Amino acid sequence: MKLAYYPGCVARSTGREYEISTLAVCRALGVELEEIDDWNCCGATHVSNELVSTALAARNLVRTDLPVMASCSICYSRLRAAMIRLEDRKVREKVNQALEKKYEEAKEVQHVIQTITRALGEAEDPEDLVVRPLAGLKAAPYYGCLLTRPSGGIDSPENPSILEDLIRTLGAEPTDFRLKMKCCCGPIFMPEEEAAAETLIRILRNAKESGADFVVALCPLCHLMLDANQPLLEKKFGEEIDLPVLYVTQMAGLALGLAPEELGLEMNSVSTRPVLEKLAAIEAGEKAEEEGAEVC
Repeated sequence: MKLAYYPGCVARSTGREYEISTLAVCRALGVELEEIDDWNCCGATHVSNELVSTALAARNLVRTDLPVMASCSICYSRLRAAMIRLEDRKVREKVNQALEKKYEEAKEVQHVIQTITRALGEAEDPEDLVVRPLAGLKAAPYYGCLLTRPSGGIDSPENPSILEDLIRTLGAEPTDFRLKMKCCCGPIFMPEEEAAAETLIRILRNAKESGADFVVALCPLCHLMLDANQPLLEKKFGEEIDLPVLYVTQMAGLALGLAPEELGLEMNSVSTRPVLEKLAAIEAGEKAEEEGAEVC
């Protein structure tokens, strides 16, 4: 499988561990990524002019003939939304006036979770790839608000299941996480800090109450809000959360047998050590049982 890789702005800044783990997991799955040459911002939420936002996304799409893969849910959503707007002939004509290479037709855009799911599904024996099943671990699947929007793409906008399905495929157990699609409040964190903080602590409380060992995030902004902000939220509300937040690629990488340093786990704000220690303890217990059975 060969795909055009659209990193997005955050992959080279606060979401560096997402890119590190994305590239490592794709290599392990035999997915060849070709980075889009001279890519630009996807036209994300801070670009208020819809036509400019659409043109920015279109410029990325026309720079490759391959299907495009994005790891950021915002980028994924923006690229898909732009393609829908570009179905309008008048919009397409206006956008093409600004583009050196003209936008002519839509192409496949996929999120990295689709890439992982497809690669495992197309493998002759997925167990050959999932060499370190995450059995015994519980994961809270956090979708956020943009992965399934606009509708008609990756999964149901109201009741998605692709992340739970992947968690099970990797051997872990998805928890009943009621707030899994609640917005992380990233776009309003600065102007409405109090409202954002109240929402974030509710999300983290719900994830912890679900019995999760960790949260799985699909978007670098969601990860930033739940991971980097967690110590601040603990101090503000006077309670301990201490819940690791893993990118979906970090979770997948562990199941594929990749080392923590290959996945940038040391770069997460909330320590991922409890997850690694529990996984190691489970493996040690299973090994002891096997050796005991052999002796008998």
